[in-house]
Amino acid sequence: MVIHKLLLKVVVLGALSGSYHNCITEAADSMTKPGCRGDCGTLSIPYPFGSRDSSSDCRIDHSSFTVDCDKSTDPPVAYLDNRRSNIKILDISVEDHEMRVNVSYGRACYSSYGRNQSSSIYSRLTQVDFPISSTKNKFITLGCDTWASLHRHDGNYSIVCASFCNTVSDVSNGSCSGFGCCETSIPRGSFGYKISIGSFYSHQYVLDFNPCSYAFVAEIGFYNFSVGDLKQLEFNQSTLVLDWAIGNRTCKDAKNHKSYMCTNNTICTDAENGSGYKCTCKEGYQGNPYLANGCEDIDECSDPEKNPCEGKCHNVDGSYKCSCPAGYHGDGKKGGRDGQGCTANPNPSRLMEILVGVAGAIIALLFSQQLNEQERTTKAVQSLALKS
Repeated sequence: MVIHKLLLKVVVLGALSGSYHNCITEAADSMTKPGCRGDCGTLSIPYPFGSRDSSSDCRIDHSSFTVDCDKSTDPPVAYLDNRRSNIKILDISVEDHEMRVNVSYGRACYSSYGRNQSSSIYSRLTQVDFPISSTKNKFITLGCDTWASLHRHDGNYSIVCASFCNTVSDVSNGSCSGFGCCETSIPRGSFGYKISIGSFYSHQYVLDFNPCSYAFVAEIGFYNFSVGDLKQLEFNQSTLVLDWAIGNRTCKDAKNHKSYMCTNNTICTDAENGSGYKCTCKEGYQGNPYLANGCEDIDECSDPEKNPCEGKCHNVDGSYKCSCPAGYHGDGKKGGRDGQGCTANPNPSRLMEILVGVAGAIIALLFSQQLNEQERTTKAVQSLALKS
């Protein structure tokens, strides 16, 4: 049975490898409209976003979907809307509807004379069309005599985080629970912010090891507290995640307008953070759901490493089917996917040998039983004869 399994895998993988290597040599489908710029340095720019120096048809007619590519640097740097926004775009995901950007931190430094205004930095995010992800970011305050507040741009609420310590021995690397470092969650619906930083005693009791207070919004996992950061923070910008969606209508309302953007083989979902709707490719498809015919069938059979079948794999539109080759039976799916796999059929000659053996055993048993019955009958007759 083991040999049959190994032979099956060799046959199937051999058949797949040729088609797979042909597939990987082909270029990936474009995520932009034909004739439109699709990158800025290392950043890929998928539609509905588009470069400022491209045609207006290459993007949604809205500043938040405009990428300004500064080619004066090497590599070029992408900014949201325009470079004056100072919001550097690191990544745009159509699949997750997220944008990663770099923003400056806030800093307030002190000397023995009090707050040093010349070395302080004021942080704010004025781009208000995409909400800050409430599940992917944290508001972080750093310092031993520090409080900081994050004010929403419309003034509806403020978030406050405070951190304390008397000596370096009070804090621990990796801990952000209020001793030297404080972090807190950000509510949904937070679009822009302004950070204010203050100190209770102007750092006069901790000045020798903590001259500055810091505060910033950052993606979860971006920052890991280090005791050395109390003396000087090693970065001046943090990475945060913005959630983006289309317009301010729900799917139900948007479908009734000509501007509705979900194309073939897509599904529409309402934005969980902020307003608007999102288009995604249906299961079994991949690509850009905002382009005409942008969601294309996934060929599950082309990659031998991810092939879901143990037997033969047959790609169909939006899905796949498995079957077993000649001489095997089962559903053809790998066992790790709740499949039965393929099992070799019994060898006909071996089956005949088994059947002959079983038949012979049955005949021998019947013959033995017949002999025993005859022997018992003979003994009975002899016994009766002796008695008479």
